[in-house]
Amino acid sequence: MRLFLLLIAAFALWPTVARADDNRPLSASIEAEGGDAYRATWKIPANIEARHLPALSAKDCAVSGRQRTWSDPLGHWREEVWRCDGGIAGKPVTIAYPFANPNLASIIRYHPGADADPQTVLLQPHETRFSLARPGDERGSFLDFLVLGVEHIWIGVDHLLFVAGLIFIARTPRRVLSTITGFTIAHSTTLVVSTLDLVRLPISAVEAVIALSIVFLAVEVVKGPRDTLTWRKPILVASAFGLLHGFGFAAVLREIGLPEHGFVAALLAFNIGIEIGQVIFAAAMLGLLALLRFAGERIAAPFSAAKLAGYAVGTLASFWMFERMLV
Repeated sequence: MRLFLLLIAAFALWPTVARADDNRPLSASIEAEGGDAYRATWKIPANIEARHLPALSAKDCAVSGRQRTWSDPLGHWREEVWRCDGGIAGKPVTIAYPFANPNLASIIRYHPGADADPQTVLLQPHETRFSLARPGDERGSFLDFLVLGVEHIWIGVDHLLFVAGLIFIARTPRRVLSTITGFTIAHSTTLVVSTLDLVRLPISAVEAVIALSIVFLAVEVVKGPRDTLTWRKPILVASAFGLLHGFGFAAVLREIGLPEHGFVAALLAFNIGIEIGQVIFAAAMLGLLALLRFAGERIAAPFSAAKLAGYAVGTLASFWMFERMLV
C-alpha cells in the first residue's frame, strides 16, 4: 500500500502533468465562405503557453487578406482566410507546431456550406496531417469518438487522480466497484444533459470544483480512515462529485460539435470510451495493490506514505483550483 501511495504521489508531481487541465484539444474550424475562400480559425487551450500555437496550412491554398492572432480566457487563437484552387476537399492539411506537440489531440470542424452537413475530424496527438471529406462522405465515426473518450480520461490527469483517491478510500474490490459505478452513473447523467444543452454551467467554475474534489479526497487520505461519511459510504462522495466531472467531460464534446447524423451514437461512443479508460485504470490500480500484497512488498520509511501522497496530490490540486479560478 505504501508503494501504491508513493506511485500516486510521483504521478501527481510528474512535470508533464503539473499543468494538467481537463484535456482540452487543439480546436479548429474551417468554414467555406463562397467561391474558393475558406476561413480557418483554431486555438489551443489557455493552460498551454501561446508560443505553442501551431500553424495550419492546406496544399494549394494561399493565405489571403488579414490574419489575426489573439488570446482570451478560452485559449490562444489564430484566424486566416485561405484561397484554395478547386476547393479544399480532399487536399491534405498540415498541423505544424513550432516545438513538439504538448500532447494535444486535435478536433477539426469543417463547414462545407449550407447545402452540406458539417464534418468532424478527430486526430490523436501524433497525427499532424488530415484531409477534409467531400460533401456526402462520412466523418466522425463511432470508433473515432470511442477512442477520443478513452484518450480523454487517460490524459485527464485530474480525473485519474480523483479515481485513484476513490480506490484508496474504498479499498476492497466490492466497494471499489460500487464506488466507481456511482461515479460513472453520475458523470454520465450530466454529460448527456449538458451536451444536449438542457443544463449548462460555467466551465471555469466546473473545472475549479473538479480540482476541489481532488483536494477533498486528498484531505481524507491524509487524515486516514475514520467514522465519516466519506469512509463509510464513498459511493455518495463519488456520485456527488461525479455530477460535476460530467460537466467537464461535456465541455470537450461541445468544442467538437457532435455530427448532425449519428448524434446519439457519437455521444454514446464518447461516454463508453470514458468508461473503458476508467475501468482499465481502476483495474490496473487494483492489480497493482494485489500484486504488492502477494509479493509482500514493504517500504521502510520514517514518514507516512499515505500522508505524503495526500499532501502531494492536494498541493497540486490546490494549484489547479486557483489557476482555474483566475482564468
